[in-house]
Amino acid sequence: MKKLYFKEKFFKITDHYPILDENGREAYYLDQDFTFLGYESKVSDLNAKTILKISRQLLTFLPRYTVSMGDGRSMIVQKKFEFFRHRVDVSLDDDALYLEGDIFHLNFTVTNKNGQMVGAVNKKFFALTDTYELIVYDEAYIEELIGLVICLNNMIDLEEAANSGS
Repeated sequence: MKKLYFKEKFFKITDHYPILDENGREAYYLDQDFTFLGYESKVSDLNAKTILKISRQLLTFLPRYTVSMGDGRSMIVQKKFEFFRHRVDVSLDDDALYLEGDIFHLNFTVTNKNGQMVGAVNKKFFALTDTYELIVYDEAYIEELIGLVICLNNMIDLEEAANSGS
């Protein structure tokens, strides 16, 4: 089991922050590109090697993301329409992941197509900025789970922006 921590900056136009391991050491870096429409970001390791790139597709009813891994693999992250919970389906080249969470966007579980839990995401309730803990139960999915947390954070930001505008 491995834990990673994501903590956004308080004042931001784009996200640029380290992703920390369970000992508080920097493990990865998130860099978001500035765009007027959509969302683009990348995650790199400590050697500045890009391990994944994320882009949100435009003109979709619900948020949909393409995550390209550094080794050539890719995944599609698609939010699903649900009333009293949060659900996201992830299509991998030869696998699938399913994220389900509560309506308050605080606790999420991630399972694979065999129903095994591969990760969990917990959002801190009392924090000035979005702060997530990713618990990785199956380290074979670590890159996919990192990408999924970043997509999830953007989905929640979009939903909160839409709710505050209405």
